[in-house]
Amino acid sequence: MKIHGIQSYTTFGYDKKLNERVNKRLEYTKSSEQDKMLLELNKYCMKAEDLMWEAQKNNNIELIAYYGRMVMSIKPFIANEVDDIFPEMNYMENELQSYQKDLIDHPKQEVQGWIGEIMSCIIDNDDDFNEEDFDSEVAGVHLVGASRELKAEKDLLEEFKPNEFSPKGFESLGGMEKVKEQLTDEIIFPIKNPEEAKLDEIEYGKKYPRGIMFYGPPGCGKTYVVEALSQEANIPLYKLKLSKLGSSYINETATNIQKVFDYLEEVSKEKGTPVFLLMDEIESIAASRQDGGSGANLEDTKNVDTLLTLMEEARAKGIIIFAATNKFKMIDDAIKSRLQDKIYIGLPDDQTREAVLKIHLNKRTKGVSLANNKEELQKVVNITKGFSNRDIAILTDKAALIARKDNRREIIASDFEIPVKERQNTKVNEKHYMSDDNARIKIGFA
Repeated sequence: MKIHGIQSYTTFGYDKKLNERVNKRLEYTKSSEQDKMLLELNKYCMKAEDLMWEAQKNNNIELIAYYGRMVMSIKPFIANEVDDIFPEMNYMENELQSYQKDLIDHPKQEVQGWIGEIMSCIIDNDDDFNEEDFDSEVAGVHLVGASRELKAEKDLLEEFKPNEFSPKGFESLGGMEKVKEQLTDEIIFPIKNPEEAKLDEIEYGKKYPRGIMFYGPPGCGKTYVVEALSQEANIPLYKLKLSKLGSSYINETATNIQKVFDYLEEVSKEKGTPVFLLMDEIESIAASRQDGGSGANLEDTKNVDTLLTLMEEARAKGIIIFAATNKFKMIDDAIKSRLQDKIYIGLPDDQTREAVLKIHLNKRTKGVSLANNKEELQKVVNITKGFSNRDIAILTDKAALIARKDNRREIIASDFEIPVKERQNTKVNEKHYMSDDNARIKIGFA
């Protein structure tokens, strides 16, 4: 095999210092032809990985494939041989940790796919490797390979586990009576009364939705609403990790989407109850397929087609889908039609801002007094109009800091005035986040 000449390239993925130490040891021993061959192979592999990185930076697909095949063919052999000859070096473990670090340093999907493939290739060729000792969750990569099934529950999904600050159910949602009624009728009722729901369909033609899309400005509580619904319905909620769903490898994103739905179908069967799936920032995998849209390439079209098929069958398989986005107009029209109901979650109204302020003030012993003083709290409610729920949390932090600096006194309403003035530029124009028909239900949450 011809190896291209090496220049001074940025190293990529592997631990270069570790491999140089390996080379020095092999040069020192050279006790056999096998050692000499291993030395040459490791040098070639290091060169190939450097050249692979250079090809990746230049987006040279042909060279990426060329050097990739070279590394995949010899790296597992090197890892096993070095571990056998120099076990004290913990070569494989240190090498894999180096790949993990590079995943964080180079978060682009195509880079992650390349590193993940090498990691999988090395691990799959080591029968003694303990996967539980290797933190693929930290690395942000799922392992791929013919002999290893992707663990969807760990790599692509996060189960919602409530904490003390999570919603307790619908009682945590303020100013949302119409939405509570809608979610109760369309989601909770058919879950708790399946026979009656079936009669509704037969006798009245009422069809319950496959899921619901929540849209609106960022920081206004779309995810919070789904979490509250999960608690109210007592149904497990899983959040899709979109950052880990993608891949530079052809068909792999669509395959991962399929695996997620297959896994949740099994969870539903095991638990004997439906499961909720939340796809936040859904525009990243379901962008419009129209010409000129951000999703107009062949691979993205395939992903949307896969998602459409799975969404069609989801409810029958025990999966109820919720999507959230602040880029409603970017989403493919067919995806919108699959999620028949759309609920706009806009900036919080007076009732909601009061509830949010109480939550954040009551977290602080120096804020309880203001939280319980309706007249003074109303002053804060008035000046925070136009801010998102996330902004209100930040404003409360800044107001608390002002009180702490002022001889550690109680937090008072006037402490919010300076932060509110400084953050006027964070307010958003809601018109940018509404649908074309401007059909929406104004809600808020506490």
